[in-house]
Amino acid sequence: MTDKSANKANDFKRKLGDIFDRDIVFIVGATRWGTAWVQQCCDAHGEICAKGEGHFTDILFPRMAAVIDEYNTEAEKIGTRLQAAGLPGTAAGFTFEDVDCLLATAVGLMFKRWSDGEDVKCIMEKTPEHVLSLGVLERIIPNLKIVHVVRDGRDEAVSAWNFNQKISSTGFSKKFPTFNGYSDVFSKNWARSVSTARRFGRANPKRYFQVRAEDIQTNPAPEIQKLFTFLKVDADPKVARDCMDQAWDVSPLDVDSGVWKQKFDDAGERMFMRNCGELLKLLDYQI
Repeated sequence: MTDKSANKANDFKRKLGDIFDRDIVFIVGATRWGTAWVQQCCDAHGEICAKGEGHFTDILFPRMAAVIDEYNTEAEKIGTRLQAAGLPGTAAGFTFEDVDCLLATAVGLMFKRWSDGEDVKCIMEKTPEHVLSLGVLERIIPNLKIVHVVRDGRDEAVSAWNFNQKISSTGFSKKFPTFNGYSDVFSKNWARSVSTARRFGRANPKRYFQVRAEDIQTNPAPEIQKLFTFLKVDADPKVARDCMDQAWDVSPLDVDSGVWKQKFDDAGERMFMRNCGELLKLLDYQI
């Protein structure tokens, strides 16, 4: 092996380095400012690298799996033809374990690029949609931690409705001509995502932290200090305050608690409570 080849091989080995020796944390849950504010607050901490959005489980992983599946199919055909011709050799292909390793490597490479040159204890990524695929994430990164941001689902439905109206009013309105119709679909998805994350928390209490967006807005200091303690980084009040100040500058948290009361009619409120009432109680929201 030439010196150039050896250096290239060593560079490749260093690409991942000790990435997975750090604490790997995923921020999931409430959309419309909740997760974004938490990510910005954490990224302001000197011991944390927190970026978003990698969209591993909803975009990258399915596409990688599809390509590998296609490759395995074609490789098997070639191997079968070789064997039929009496030629030596077996079909190439990747096993399920290989695929998990490839997926983990892809995540590691992105984390390495994000944190390159930073001496951090914790690497975080924020994609709210990961909440529905925690099993996949845990399979490829067994010791991951989850920070779950929750918000009153009714307020979140209103916020998401307004946001979608702004970015795609025509297409969105055709799919959901009424707020109640949208809220019915949203409420079921909200209940499913929140319940999935909380189920992970019950099974892994030491690797799960839940925070309400409303508590961050009204009294953030204690919540952020508890979060930093969970992440095993410096939770000094001044450090937490500096991080919060930076987060407010980058991603102002405007939760508008209780705005749902101005949008829901009686039928819409009954429908939402039918789908999510018990969960709202568990999260200590007013019903």
